[in-house]
Amino acid sequence: MPNKTVGYFIDFVKKTHRLKPKEANILVLRLKRKKLRTIGRKYKVSYERIRQIEKESLLKLDKKSYQEKLFEE
Repeated sequence: MPNKTVGYFIDFVKKTHRLKPKEANILVLRLKRKKLRTIGRKYKVSYERIRQIEKESLLKLDKKSYQEKLFEE
C-alpha cells in the first residue's frame, strides 16, 4: 500500500524537529506530487533551488529513525 507509506512519511516530516518549516513543507508538497516549478513559484526561487532544498532535507532525515517511525505502527 504505497499511499499508506506516503501518509506515514508525511506525518513524520510534519512532526520532526530536524527540519525547518520551509524544508518540511517542500518535502510534503513533493510527496503530494507537486512539480518543482510550482513549488519554486510559491517560494519565489528557482526549481533547481527547490530540488537542492529537497535533497538537503532528505539528507537531514536519518534513515534509521525514519524506518523506526515507519514500522513502529
